[in-house]
Amino acid sequence: MYEETEEFVRGLIHSDGCRVVANDRGVMSIRYHFSNRSEDIIGLFTAALDHLEIPWTRSTKYIVSIYRKAATARLDEFIGPKS
Repeated sequence: MYEETEEFVRGLIHSDGCRVVANDRGVMSIRYHFSNRSEDIIGLFTAALDHLEIPWTRSTKYIVSIYRKAATARLDEFIGPKS
């Protein structure tokens, strides 16, 4: 069940999201952002993250962000940087 959920999250990130390497006061950190104007799609995305036990925040009405180190490391396991 987790594999299908991972594929779903990966597809949404590839279509409407991004992986960012940020420089926070000299410390490099990875962040993921997902943006969509549909509440239904955002709901499906956040439900999938909840199922995978990946914490997320709603940074704006249309953007879901994943900042925590363990959470971004978990996403990197099945998404990672675009090649």
